[in-house]
Amino acid sequence: MKITLEIDSEKASAFLNFIRSLDFIKIKVQEDFEEPTKEEILQSIEAGLKEVKDHLEGKIKLKEARTFLDEL
Repeated sequence: MKITLEIDSEKASAFLNFIRSLDFIKIKVQEDFEEPTKEEILQSIEAGLKEVKDHLEGKIKLKEARTFLDEL
């Protein structure tokens, strides 16, 4: 099965890192795909850490990994 996804550039690197960890997914890079810059990667990590901090402080509720995967 082939699935095409369009992902915001801010979240693309985090999403790619996640799916690369799954052994049943193969990634084919398209010509229009641009690897994220170091700044974009750091911004993505910073945003993710802020989400975790907000979750731990009870400001937001995060989805469980199983819920996220079920939505795919």
